[in-house]
Amino acid sequence: MKSILILLNLITIQSLLFAQPKWKPQNKIKKVDLELFRTTQTANFPTTESLKEGDIMYEISHRFLPSIKDGWDSFFGFDGPARIRFALGYGINDHLMITLGRSNNTDNLDLQIKQKLLQIYNRKFPLVFSLQGGISWNTEVPANISRNRIDPANFQYYLQLVSNTSLFNKKLGIGIVPSLLYNSFIYSVEKQYSLTIGGYFQYYINKMWSVWLEFNSTIAGYRGRIRLDEQGKSHNSIALGFDIETGGHIFHIMVTNNARLNPSQYLVGADRSAADDMWRLGFGILRYF
Repeated sequence: MKSILILLNLITIQSLLFAQPKWKPQNKIKKVDLELFRTTQTANFPTTESLKEGDIMYEISHRFLPSIKDGWDSFFGFDGPARIRFALGYGINDHLMITLGRSNNTDNLDLQIKQKLLQIYNRKFPLVFSLQGGISWNTEVPANISRNRIDPANFQYYLQLVSNTSLFNKKLGIGIVPSLLYNSFIYSVEKQYSLTIGGYFQYYINKMWSVWLEFNSTIAGYRGRIRLDEQGKSHNSIALGFDIETGGHIFHIMVTNNARLNPSQYLVGADRSAADDMWRLGFGILRYF
């Protein structure tokens, strides 16, 4: 009887051993996204950062047209008029976002999509790359131009490769943004293009304050006017200022020689020359939800 019980126990143990699942759970560690900047955009350029899935961003920006050197008579530019941009962004997923914006300069509507492409993890020299593409529709048609609003000539297209890195334990953020704009001057008989190299440096003093510098230079193609009532050529853009971060808001305060806001207009160049001391005041507000 004892032999039979021992045999039954052995059979039971063997059955349990063979009944164990052959797979083992894999502890996959998901890499945390590199976040080298605190915003999805600077004053004039995209960063490689993206909204999280379902998040929303709202932007309002002003560039005052009078020069600072006009002094008290124009309240250093604050009396206006001003170029204004409103925009609303949405996170499709953690690496893809879409933004719709409007500028009162030629009533320019702008739809852009940004996709994070590549993240290179390195303690001293991290790198992130994103790609942004957009289409702009100029809905204001001058009275002396015989075309309707939906004429193909009123549309512009652009592509921007965004690369970001940071140094000194994320104290200094650096961005380089080569950009290609097609149909730079919508009233030209032949389609024009502009190829530019832009960049920015942002130094974070603390959690609230940072200072920054931006530039954009045209290296090939068109660099003329964007409106029929303008004269002369466009100039390389430069802006410098500081940011204030508080309560989910980002405030950009700056001086710049470029009053153009939407990418299809900003990328053509500045409407004033910085060398002629034609600096204007500007600001932008970003709100993240």
